[in-house]
Amino acid sequence: MRHEHMIQFRLAQVWALCKLALAYIISLFYKRGSIWLVCERGVDARDNGYWFFRYLRTHYPEIKAYYLITKNSPDRERVQTFADYVIDFRSMRHYVMLWRASVLISTHIQGYFPFVGLGLWVKKKFKPYRDKKHISLKHGITCNYTPFLDYKNTQLDLIISGVKMEYDNFVNKYHYPQNKICLTGLCRYDNLNQNECKRQILLMPTWREWLYKKEEVAESEYVCRYVSLLSDSLLHQILEEYDFTLVFYPHHEMQHYLYCFQNVRASRIVIADKKNYDVQQLLKESKVLITDYSSVFFDVAYMSKPILFYQFDKERFRKEHYEEGWYSYEDGVGPVLYDQKSLLESLSMLLKNECILEPKYTDYSKQLFAYRDANNCERVFNAIKKLCNF
Repeated sequence: MRHEHMIQFRLAQVWALCKLALAYIISLFYKRGSIWLVCERGVDARDNGYWFFRYLRTHYPEIKAYYLITKNSPDRERVQTFADYVIDFRSMRHYVMLWRASVLISTHIQGYFPFVGLGLWVKKKFKPYRDKKHISLKHGITCNYTPFLDYKNTQLDLIISGVKMEYDNFVNKYHYPQNKICLTGLCRYDNLNQNECKRQILLMPTWREWLYKKEEVAESEYVCRYVSLLSDSLLHQILEEYDFTLVFYPHHEMQHYLYCFQNVRASRIVIADKKNYDVQQLLKESKVLITDYSSVFFDVAYMSKPILFYQFDKERFRKEHYEEGWYSYEDGVGPVLYDQKSLLESLSMLLKNECILEPKYTDYSKQLFAYRDANNCERVFNAIKKLCNF
């Protein structure tokens, strides 16, 4: 089954190359203007790509900025206000625009290309594609060590940074020249300053590298641990006592496995899917975040809200998924808990104290961010403008 899937994937890549070659010929009949292509994964519009595109269309309509997204994406409606500047991801128009555009912007490395690995290969082999400005807005603060992000692999013209320690890490650990990285803050942070909290807890763990076979997921420690937590009568009691709702929203890569949690039954627990729930909205309206290693905690720290880290598989995660980077969870923005009992005890105490942050966590959070305003998109725009001599 896996072999057949790989064959289909390779055929799709070959077909993409054929379309790209045809698109290049078609593009020769058009003027190569100053066109900016913006996207995230190509299937969504809810992260830094969406907020930056919205900023461009609102404040700089004279710039020919287009957004790439699949036709059937649940987020398509979010960009329909600018329908004339929305292009179907992996359509022939998308491929033609790849050649015509001078600036390519995405939250994920080569997110504007139909296949990431293929995009890096094309960039290496074909000068017309390499000569464009390749920019990463990133989809979060990079705190865990990710070897792939080394400058020799990405060869980005510009990567955006959210905090000073991350910026330093990209220069020292990932070997980015200082003119290839800019400390601006993340675009989506512009929308985090206005938030009205509900009596809501957001449980948002990240994914696991080793969970890639459907038959293994349902029996995995990951699923068993979270089913146990969500089914715990003590959790239900805590939610009832303090009048809170808990929303369980697994990472994008784990959303395919929500069926594993379908038997969880509790009136104050919501199993949230990406189609009907927006991550940023959940972050804004929740009073508390429970996560494990997900960098989404930076968004919550930016809003000065309490965070609990539930790291029951720390040793395996560090060995098989990500190595620890510049950020130390044990000395950071919230307590680290390694078992269910400790987690629930900490949660109960936090709610009892009306979700007030301890001074040591508040102090650390204040040191993290270079900016706490609504001008992140503006700084990103100015950085790209300088890069492109615009």
